[in-house]
Amino acid sequence: MVRRKRFEVRGSNEELRRGARQFALILFFVLTSNLEPRTSSANELTVDKRTLLLTDSLTITLTLTDSFAALDGVKIPLQNLVLDGEPSSSTQFEWVNGKTFRRKVLRYVAHARSAGAALIGPVSLRAPDGQVETLAPLSIQVLPDAAAGSNDPDKVMRELIATRREPVFLVAEADRPAVYAGEEVVVTFTMYSATSVQQWGIGGLPPLADFWTEELDVRAEQPRQAGIGGQIAQKLVVRRIALFPLRSGTLSVEPMVINAAVMRRVNTFDPFAIFEGALVEVRARSAPLQIDVRPLPPGPPVDVVGDVTLQCFAPVQANGGPVSIDVVLAGRANLRAAAPPQFAQPLEGSMQISERPLTVQRTREEARMSRRWRYLIFPAANGAMVIPPLVATALTPDGARQELRCEQRVLMVKEARSPKPAPLTPRAKRTEAARQALPWAGAVALALVALAVAVPPLQRGRRARREARGLIRETPAETRAAIEAWLVEQEVDPASLLREASDRGDAWRAVRSLLAALEHERMETSPRELRRRVRELVGLV
Repeated sequence: MVRRKRFEVRGSNEELRRGARQFALILFFVLTSNLEPRTSSANELTVDKRTLLLTDSLTITLTLTDSFAALDGVKIPLQNLVLDGEPSSSTQFEWVNGKTFRRKVLRYVAHARSAGAALIGPVSLRAPDGQVETLAPLSIQVLPDAAAGSNDPDKVMRELIATRREPVFLVAEADRPAVYAGEEVVVTFTMYSATSVQQWGIGGLPPLADFWTEELDVRAEQPRQAGIGGQIAQKLVVRRIALFPLRSGTLSVEPMVINAAVMRRVNTFDPFAIFEGALVEVRARSAPLQIDVRPLPPGPPVDVVGDVTLQCFAPVQANGGPVSIDVVLAGRANLRAAAPPQFAQPLEGSMQISERPLTVQRTREEARMSRRWRYLIFPAANGAMVIPPLVATALTPDGARQELRCEQRVLMVKEARSPKPAPLTPRAKRTEAARQALPWAGAVALALVALAVAVPPLQRGRRARREARGLIRETPAETRAAIEAWLVEQEVDPASLLREASDRGDAWRAVRSLLAALEHERMETSPRELRRRVRELVGLV
């Protein structure tokens, strides 16, 4: 009995070993079959969603195989969509049994321009070896978003809570709903958040082609708590600009976009779950803001529009020279094109006007300008001279014409004409000839000095033009990415430069606004204008 039992056990082990060999053989064939190169894979264009809201992002995936994987920078035609920067790229290469397989995956991130239908493609591909393939287009439906169409914080907050979205949004507000053409209006962009925002940044600035703009400094702004839509939210001013309309009509301030990283908590019964969560990217945009710009009311012409004052300093004559009067026009108005005040009556003599540089005082709430002129009056005779009143006409915010006036002055003056020269002696003639030759010698020396001084700026100008030409790309998005990469090479943070109150900050904001307008097809401009703005930025960095 014992021997038979051992034989049965031994026979069972033989069956196990035979089954194991069969399983190993099957596994070998399965594994070797999976190692064959996948030459039958095709190019493919896919998206992660077919419907999205205005504030949602869309991921477009383009898969290239075999010889098509050698393509770089494939341009994807888009309708009602805008790409957010350059695509991310991943490459796969396999070599099995002497056969190769290549695959490249390009992922683009885009967002919608407006509600309605959107289209991606068709995408035409041409491989280096001559193969051609066209990928079929994909249709996308952009749904209207009530939260993105309103600048009412309570309404937007309630909409986000009702649709179970992250309560982070952006609102644009104007300090006055209607202004006259040329009058200042301040627009403030405020971010509201009823959740934990870890970090945020500006994702897009609106083009403001119908306004003259002055950026106001908001770096000192601190978040404040406020009750919004039944929620306790943080309120933070992220941008404030002073706008001066260049024409009348209903002008639109296009949406501004911010990107934020929000901490989403884990909903569990664990009491320590409040310390757990995941970062979620949120894209928020303000609603378009309409500003009613009224034309100037009929009547006499005005010199400036806004709340301004006129100040005239006391006239002064020194050593029988011309009478000097300093005149300052200042206030909350666009004084860049303001004409100098005029005398109400003719002068008893000739006059010259020299202009001083315009100054802009930017506070947290508004922008105030100051323009200064110096009047040089050459009296025609000795004695008491009556200097007539200086007047300028301003249109107040109430729509009334206001005369700005400096009262007349009376000043004892001397004639400002130079005396007749006396006859010259021979020695004086030689001295005069040498004196007359001296300016020529000085001019030659000055020309040499000017040449020595001008050579470095010319070299810098050539370098700026050369670098600017190298930064211009085929599309506005590629140009913006190239400029941002160049700024990083120059050890300048593009995001910080965007908020910097300086000449180079103004130049970067001007380039960004122009590129955004070109990218969104809201305006047309010549390549020369784009090169000029990029050259100005390069010269200031």
